[in-house]
Amino acid sequence: MQYTTIRMGDGTERKISRLVLGSVHFGTMISQDDAFRMMDMFWEAGGNAIDTARVYGSWIPGEEAPSERTIGAWVRARGLEKEVFIMTKGAHPPMEDMHHSRLSREDILFDAERSVEILGLPKIDLYYLHRDDVSRPVSDIMGSLDEAMRKLPILAIGASNWRADRIREANAFAASADIAPFTASELRWSYVQFPEGFGDDTLVTMDAQEYTAYIRMDLAVMAYSSQGNGLFLKGYAPDLSDLPERIRFMATEENIARYRRLLAATKEQGISPSRYVIRHITDDPNLNALALVGCSKIEQLKQSLEAMEEIEHV
Repeated sequence: MQYTTIRMGDGTERKISRLVLGSVHFGTMISQDDAFRMMDMFWEAGGNAIDTARVYGSWIPGEEAPSERTIGAWVRARGLEKEVFIMTKGAHPPMEDMHHSRLSREDILFDAERSVEILGLPKIDLYYLHRDDVSRPVSDIMGSLDEAMRKLPILAIGASNWRADRIREANAFAASADIAPFTASELRWSYVQFPEGFGDDTLVTMDAQEYTAYIRMDLAVMAYSSQGNGLFLKGYAPDLSDLPERIRFMATEENIARYRRLLAATKEQGISPSRYVIRHITDDPNLNALALVGCSKIEQLKQSLEAMEEIEHV
């Protein structure tokens, strides 16, 4: 396993694994028993960072934060409250209207308080805001987060699906107000090239402009969809001509060129496609980058972990 450090709200640093375990379907499509097995495997392989969100699974009628609930239960059952680095997110818009902002003081504090209660842990290591609202001043948002950190056991804050210029503006305000800044950003980033706004135009995808901005900022950059939804891992034809109809739009010239480079490199170097795709993130020479992997099956997680082992020993 590879590790890096992340800055906490008090200026100290924590050591965490560059591979981060995602948990969108924990407690729903992935049963608690299977989720426990995945987290056991991840921990035993040296992984210590788990990403969740209050919204995960809450879209199912009658459910409230089953992913957070499952992770909290596992951490308590294994006695790992001090060892595991837990990241969660709040202030997600209502699922029926992704453009409806939930970044008021009341929304931020309510979601953070519920996450603390549902996780049932002595701390949340990193708390993200799940979306931005560019019409709301960063002073309001950072003030609400500062209040949450003073009231609750939240040790650091981050931004998910925020553009780099807004993060920079928010951190400039935090410095002027002597409060904790954002120390991490979570955005869609993969060797696979996603079209901007694909699936949801409130998502932020790494592009050349964002990448250049991050080089100049002291942030941990967490890549979700880091394996490109498995596009380059499923053995398609080199020209992606056999993609299923529903994802045929992904067969762009750029993706075909990238896929062919991957196929050539994996054959020449004798490495797995998973290793190549994950390494695109974790070995980035300019950023403190981490790859978030959301696996639906034990075998998928095993492949991701083996990819990290290959990286370490190549």
